[in-house]
Amino acid sequence: MSYHKEPVVVIKVTDIERRIIINALTELRNHQIRQNKNYDFIETIIGKAACASPVKGRLTYEER
Repeated sequence: MSYHKEPVVVIKVTDIERRIIINALTELRNHQIRQNKNYDFIETIIGKAACASPVKGRLTYEER
């Protein structure tokens, strides 16, 4: 059997930006709840963003 994993994407943000992302996802989740739609995937992303650890070191790549 061949399993294809989806690529992992790393986004470097400040703590303030992370809080903004979590707040926006929470609002989206609440909207989904009000619309009686599935919101499990949003809670998964919120959990990942909330538990993300800071990046150590200077290995950075910036695209402009």
